[in-house]
Amino acid sequence: MDGLYELLGQMGLGVATNAIYDYLKGLLGANPSKQEVTDAIQNLINMSGVDMKASTVISALAENGFLVINNSHLHANDSVVFGSLNGGAMIGNGSKLSTSKSATVIGQGAAIKTTGNAFISHNADGSISFHVGSDQKNK
Repeated sequence: MDGLYELLGQMGLGVATNAIYDYLKGLLGANPSKQEVTDAIQNLINMSGVDMKASTVISALAENGFLVINNSHLHANDSVVFGSLNGGAMIGNGSKLSTSKSATVIGQGAAIKTTGNAFISHNADGSISFHVGSDQKNK
């Protein structure tokens, strides 16, 4: 796995490198085959510089892979949900989640990481809630 860590570092993913490395190490164990690593990496979505807007709801949840969002803004008027259901997710480096009533701003060099069933929900009433554990459902 140390070779994987070096490869990801060379790709310039910064904070995301550590998150992806931790996720893959936990998923694949100590000595994964090249095919296992390839399959795991193919389950990665990496968004950078994205400005995503929706009139009502955005739900950005990693169900089985890994979602990385950097330098992006996700805005929906009523609700924004970000995190993971069974995979992992990371948002950081100048990103923002917002609704018409609330916002989470993540500065450069900072990140929010989730693994398993964990997500942040910006709710229609302006509240922000954090959900952790298999008993929590996305509303």
